[in-house]
Amino acid sequence: MPTQTLPPAKVALGDPERIPQPTKTQRSTRVLLVEDEPLTAEVFARALARDGHVVDVARDGLQALRRLREHTPSLVVLDMSLPTLSGADVVRDLRRAGHLDLPIVVVSGSDRRQTNLTAAELWPGAWLVKPVKPRDLVALVRELVRDREL
Repeated sequence: MPTQTLPPAKVALGDPERIPQPTKTQRSTRVLLVEDEPLTAEVFARALARDGHVVDVARDGLQALRRLREHTPSLVVLDMSLPTLSGADVVRDLRRAGHLDLPIVVVSGSDRRQTNLTAAELWPGAWLVKPVKPRDLVALVRELVRDREL
């Protein structure tokens, strides 16, 4: 059976009949990264940004609370040992302010029991003990964001 070859279509830019090209849709998530150690903040921020997240970095607890008042993120990545206001105080302030369903990923060198935070205060979220590989943080953030969207 012979095949028929059609001439290429001539389509001008802006032509309403132009066939749209498939595009990859990337859904971005706003992440507040609260970390006072500059190198750790940079490494985590780059890894999260490469995964498609919009990352806002705060260097201390008070700055984190200011940023949270400006824009509510989809998720918070939080160090516990921060200047001006501890990570535990940030968690408590967030929950008191009504951010009850905001996932918090704690990345800390300390154990949760040392902070006196309850599991209920951290829910929804997770606790990662340093050192943390950026890819492990990204995977956890992706999982928590996906769970939140369901």
